[in-house]
Amino acid sequence: MSRLAGHELWWEGAPHTAKGQLIYRGRITTGGTGHGKCSCGALSPELPSGTQRRAWHREHKAEITRDQSIWETP
Repeated sequence: MSRLAGHELWWEGAPHTAKGQLIYRGRITTGGTGHGKCSCGALSPELPSGTQRRAWHREHKAEITRDQSIWETP
């Protein structure tokens, strides 16, 4: 899925705490267990890798798009 206004994955999928704080281990990396964070404030479930957090974010954006299409009038 392409860009969706208001929905950017912070730090390319770097892990965040359950409260949404970036987990910093001396440098910013996408590896390790944590939550993905969208710029809209949504947090993913705890996931073991940046790859899985990016997949979560793709699905998050797809869900937003589906929800928006329900309310559009033809």
